[in-house]
Amino acid sequence: MTGRLAGKVAVVTGAGRGIGAACAARFAAEGAKVAVLDLEPAGGAGSGPARAIGGGAVFVACDVTAAQDCARAAAAVERDLGPVDVLVNNAGIALSGGLEEIGEAEWDRTFDVNVKGIYLLTRHILPMMRARGGGSIVNMASESAVIGFPMHPAYCASKAAVVQLTRSMAVRYAPDRIRVNALCPGTIDTELYRGFLASLPDPAAVEAEVLAMHPLGLGTVDDIAAAALFLASDEARYMTGAAMAVDGGSTAKGG
Repeated sequence: MTGRLAGKVAVVTGAGRGIGAACAARFAAEGAKVAVLDLEPAGGAGSGPARAIGGGAVFVACDVTAAQDCARAAAAVERDLGPVDVLVNNAGIALSGGLEEIGEAEWDRTFDVNVKGIYLLTRHILPMMRARGGGSIVNMASESAVIGFPMHPAYCASKAAVVQLTRSMAVRYAPDRIRVNALCPGTIDTELYRGFLASLPDPAAVEAEVLAMHPLGLGTVDDIAAAALFLASDEARYMTGAAMAVDGGSTAKGG
């Protein structure tokens, strides 16, 4: 590793597993002091996912849909690690069901986690970045922001909202040298993906469909962590407002 985030403080939400955990581990390996935010307490600071990452990472329990939780978590990170330089808004959920099947509570929950959670936490991080003279925010969107998946209307709509929120933030905070970009992953081979397949009547058929959508096949969490590191680092200093596809060619193919 080359210390691309040396001396920086990074916050990653939804970092207990999957893409978030991979981003947190990559950032720590590149020299950042990392705050691992997730719902699961995992024994508290310095244990669970944070211990696995090492490098002085700390765990902060946070429900990104709860305003008080976000305020408390941001204050805890500043107290324990210092002002934040990098924020990855990764926490997200995907609930299946067409418009006629998905319930109102499920719809609202999807937007609360995927969109409102960005708003609630970021508003407490921005003053720290402004005081530091700049920073980088990476919002996790999806190929679903571009491709219409018939059984994921709430998820598709929420991830499209993330992209537009990213663009608005990028323009607003550019004078503060705060860059805001979105990552749009394709289908990534995670525990959640494998669990989703296992819940289906014919997992092999669905996986074949998914693979056919992606010319390069499934992605890995490390593929997304590498892209997040690039956006977080000074190498991307002239990038803001971008929706960066890391999708194995799915959006180029059109689903």
